[in-house]
Amino acid sequence: MYKALFFLMILGLLSCKEEKASISSTEKTVTVKEPLQMYQLSEMASFMEDMYVAHEHIKEKALKGEAPDTLPYDLSKLHTATFTDAADNDETYQRMANVFIEYEEQMVEDPEHIKQHYNNSVKLCISCHQLKCTGPIPRIKKLLIN
Repeated sequence: MYKALFFLMILGLLSCKEEKASISSTEKTVTVKEPLQMYQLSEMASFMEDMYVAHEHIKEKALKGEAPDTLPYDLSKLHTATFTDAADNDETYQRMANVFIEYEEQMVEDPEHIKQHYNNSVKLCISCHQLKCTGPIPRIKKLLIN
């Protein structure tokens, strides 16, 4: 009888050890997830987002035949803002930025032709993005006045 009792105690102890082993093997498989990192817009990308929103409002006015008295953004940022990819800030971009500034200023200076000047600005955005960063083109096309 003592042998049977001793055998059951040993069996009980062994089963406890196996359970601990399975717990520790489970602990080894737990993966630690890294916290999500938010995408940080470059200064230029942020500025272009601001211009996009402003152009939505300018479009609404232009459709009513109204032109802005002033532009709600600083066009000099086209030359000073930091790009996501510094290589995109090349001579071609600088030339296009200068023409874009002219088109934007014409919206204020020549309100009778607001739709034409507005569309010239938007079309130039599309042309530049065809060369540099094609992702936003479908969104920019929505700004056009048909």
